[in-house]
Amino acid sequence: MPAHRLAPRPARRPERTRRLAAVAAALTAVVLAGTPAVAAVPHGTSTAAATAAPTAPTPAPTGTADPAATPAPPAAPNPAATPAATPAPTASSPAGPGALPDPLADRSLDGAVDGTTDAPATDATTDATASRLVARGTTMLGQYVSRGDRPSTEAATQVAEDRLDRRLDAQRVYVRWDEELRGPGTSATVERGRVPMLSVLPRRGDGSVVRWSTIASGGVDERIRSHARQVKQLGPAVYLTLHHEPDIAGSAWGTPAEYVAAWRHYLEVFRDEGVTTVLWTWLPSAGALTKPNSDPTAKGFYPGDDVVDRVGSAIYNWFGCREGSTTQWRPLERVASGLRTFAANHGKPVVLAEWGSVEDPQQPGRRAQWLRDAFAYFSTWTDLEVVSYFDTAGTCDWRLGSGGAADAYRELAAAPELRPRPSAWLEASRTQGAGSLTVELSGDRSAGARSATGRGVQSWSLDLGDGTRRSGTGRPPASLTHTYGVGTFTPTLRVTDSGGRTATDVRTVAVAAAPVVTGVQERDVTTTAADLYAWVDTRGVAGSVRFQWFAGSTRVGSSTLQAVAKDGPQEIRTIRPRGLRPGTAYRWTVTVTTKAGSATREDSWVAPGPPTVRPVGPASVSATSADLKLRVHPNGVATTAWIEWGQSSTGRRTPTLSLGGAGYERGEEQTVSGLSRRTTYRYRVVAENAHGRTVGPVQTFTTGG
Repeated sequence: MPAHRLAPRPARRPERTRRLAAVAAALTAVVLAGTPAVAAVPHGTSTAAATAAPTAPTPAPTGTADPAATPAPPAAPNPAATPAATPAPTASSPAGPGALPDPLADRSLDGAVDGTTDAPATDATTDATASRLVARGTTMLGQYVSRGDRPSTEAATQVAEDRLDRRLDAQRVYVRWDEELRGPGTSATVERGRVPMLSVLPRRGDGSVVRWSTIASGGVDERIRSHARQVKQLGPAVYLTLHHEPDIAGSAWGTPAEYVAAWRHYLEVFRDEGVTTVLWTWLPSAGALTKPNSDPTAKGFYPGDDVVDRVGSAIYNWFGCREGSTTQWRPLERVASGLRTFAANHGKPVVLAEWGSVEDPQQPGRRAQWLRDAFAYFSTWTDLEVVSYFDTAGTCDWRLGSGGAADAYRELAAAPELRPRPSAWLEASRTQGAGSLTVELSGDRSAGARSATGRGVQSWSLDLGDGTRRSGTGRPPASLTHTYGVGTFTPTLRVTDSGGRTATDVRTVAVAAAPVVTGVQERDVTTTAADLYAWVDTRGVAGSVRFQWFAGSTRVGSSTLQAVAKDGPQEIRTIRPRGLRPGTAYRWTVTVTTKAGSATREDSWVAPGPPTVRPVGPASVSATSADLKLRVHPNGVATTAWIEWGQSSTGRRTPTLSLGGAGYERGEEQTVSGLSRRTTYRYRVVAENAHGRTVGPVQTFTTGG
């Protein structure tokens, strides 16, 4: 599919306009029916706007010297000033021509111009009907959340929301080309009612680059179609970026014209797949926006007004935190002025995808004031749609931490007047278990529009996900106990405020069945070794399998192996039992354990060796005959046995008995006759197998008179 396919679309406009209107109406109905609400910051007031925390998966921004010392004054806004694919000089990486800086690790330069003029932002010119979910004139609070040492990104996000004492509206997600866009983290973001902010980097997990020209030429369309199908399942709105900060990506990806062609082709494939929920969000480095009036193409990287819904960047106060960055302490208002003017010139709402400031070691309170000033500035920026703080450490340490800056940020983010929409907040004491799981659910931190956490809700309903429901008026309960059986359930809380506005929050509770051991077996048993096999069913979850073997009551050894998440039996074996004693009976157990519980099974085997003879007395003795007992353990090997007897020696023998290869002691009797009265006889039991002969002790008996 050629890259320029988007250009000749005017003839399709009437049909497309009608289709957009129909989809917009349907989507608006969905929103009114209870699409998860998004908290926002009101504009045009003196109250400082609030944001949530972080935004970036890896080290912080890449910096160089201050790119704009004396900028030109802004020209009058011109929303249609940009040619779609005007070529520009090839951008090279700060690391040097041909270098491959990873945009997931290196952040942008900063760029500022003096003076800012907002033009009315226009609706997206692409099929981004998702814009209906975003209230014009408000600012959503987003965050990039690093998993850290938490069990999942969602768990880390819950911690971040707890610290802010409010729900996040949007969440920054970074994926490489061959990763799943609808992975666990993104899916959880949507389920919890946050809007995903996805950046797709054209680099595979093995480090290989997907060149922009390859994307534009249709060489990877199947992968793009996969991206589109996944994004289609991510809810009513997705901010999507193809290669954020392309202007500092390096020449390995291609030229500015190739980037523009790649962007346009990527979007066209999404359109062909029927995706209408994307807000196409172009995110260059701030350094590309320092001349918004004289360079309306941002060094040739701007894809065009007809294929861009939102314009954004990363804005930082470097304060010399890395070599080559400006040493000035710069307010966000100054650094963001280029972005603001560029977006206004093109009539696009703004997404502040990353922003932050380092500390001033000489003035501990300076950063907190910087944040207050930033929020105050946000409240004046009518077309600022999302702000997402970069709360992590990379090139520089942008983390809010736990000091004065964190306190100021949390205070601003929690202010009731910064919440023009309601938010549902469903918390669960446990979300995983086995067999039967009792969960304490709470929704008391839900809030109505412009209300503090826990206030402003007029009514609520809780679908527990298993066919039961609860509902009430006023504040949702702080504690509602419910017991779930085996299965996966999605309890959903819906709240309604006094204005009739609704919000929902969804949790997932998974209750697994306990694992079972379906079979055991010993194989390749020798005199000193054995392989132990077990068949276990973990019921679809991962677990561990522990083998232990004993001689009598003494544990001889153990081995622990992993079982994969799978339904149905899977074979697990250990070859650890070695150095065993020949002819010894061993008992062994296998225990399978998952988060759902455990199950144990026991078996035994005998290490092969010479037979064992246990002496016992005669069964009966008469005047001329005797019934003699044999007690022989074959030790798992085919064994024969007989009795040797006589008066002064044991030179006579009974017929040979075949005892087989039993793993237990065999009991037999043999009769000797023709004996003399009142005579003492000697006898012994002899047993033999492939591992040797065992001769029992000499015993005696005396015949009667």
